[in-house]
Amino acid sequence: MEIVFAGFGGQGVLTAGLITAEMALENGKNVTWMPAYGPTMRGGKAYSVVKYADGIIGGPDMEEIDILVAMNEPSLEYAAYLKEGGLIIANTNNVSEDAPIDSKFRVIRIPCLTLAQKAQNPKAANIVAIGAMIKACGLFPEEQAKAVLRQIFVDKGKEKYTAMNEAAFMEGYQAV
Repeated sequence: MEIVFAGFGGQGVLTAGLITAEMALENGKNVTWMPAYGPTMRGGKAYSVVKYADGIIGGPDMEEIDILVAMNEPSLEYAAYLKEGGLIIANTNNVSEDAPIDSKFRVIRIPCLTLAQKAQNPKAANIVAIGAMIKACGLFPEEQAKAVLRQIFVDKGKEKYTAMNEAAFMEGYQAV
């Protein structure tokens, strides 16, 4: 499985990739996570590539994407690496309805920021996107995904955000 989270720096695409990688590890998979960002982190171009498999993973580079999480419209350029029939999760708060998306891809449009705000956690649009992705693709069991999400923030010393992050996850999960 190859997943790319892409957006502007500050939208949490590196964190979203790391969280997803941890979820795959929890499921006993071999995992790579490769973050990439431009010279200016906040507001610049950023993406992370997560690959996981039961067997050997050739390398961490973007090759044949199964899922593209596009947090902004410029991120749609990575659809050039998306497999035919692949899934694009488009954050409609930053990807317009008439953005050019090839019909050979499946698309889920979801207002990640709006749903994060509904969960009282405006910085968690990336967590909303993870919830939507997991529900849409059945990647990991819901409770296991939430447990990994909780543990990551506890390990970072940010346990006070656990309930808000879980609420954001569930907003995305239930929106699909």
